[in-house]
Amino acid sequence: MNFEVIDNCFQVAVLFFSALAAIGAALRRKDRRFLILALFDICVSMGTLYWVLHIFIFGDVPQVFYVAEFSWLAAYLFLLSLQMFRIERVRTLFSLPSLFCALLTAAFVLVFRMFGPSYFVSAAFAVVMSAIVYIAVWRLRRRDGGGLIDCGLLLCVGLQLLLFVVSDFTHEYTHFNLYFAVDITLTLSFAALLPLELREVAGK
Repeated sequence: MNFEVIDNCFQVAVLFFSALAAIGAALRRKDRRFLILALFDICVSMGTLYWVLHIFIFGDVPQVFYVAEFSWLAAYLFLLSLQMFRIERVRTLFSLPSLFCALLTAAFVLVFRMFGPSYFVSAAFAVVMSAIVYIAVWRLRRRDGGGLIDCGLLLCVGLQLLLFVVSDFTHEYTHFNLYFAVDITLTLSFAALLPLELREVAGK
């Protein structure tokens, strides 16, 4: 079987159960952060589900990626919403190191034309990813701020960017290779955000 199908089915299954667990945590703890994580998981899995169904039905990868990419962009908007929810009572957010990391992230996205060829979609992705990085780095620099969840978010962003770079040099998706190793690690990193958020909430 084509390993791309296995990889995509694995991601859909993992994130589906992660979304169910996040919904359960949201109902038990009455905390919107877990609902945001559930929506993140659902958006990622829906984008991937479109991809894998296209392969099943038509026998090749989609030539128009925007159905999946808009779903993935929405997912990262939910992660940004989670970050903003966690800093809603903080007034001062400016930090030069955070700004440098955010600009570096945005430049990386634009140079590799991630979510291209549309400049608008690529720019939107750059803004969202750089904002997530900015807030995560800013929180990690605060003495009473970030923790493992911010490290997890930075890991997810880094792996997502790495996946796009690796895909530029990958031409064969039938067998396991570096692309799938990165993608599986990214999927597990997405799923790990829930226990990290549970730990953060329990520590307050």
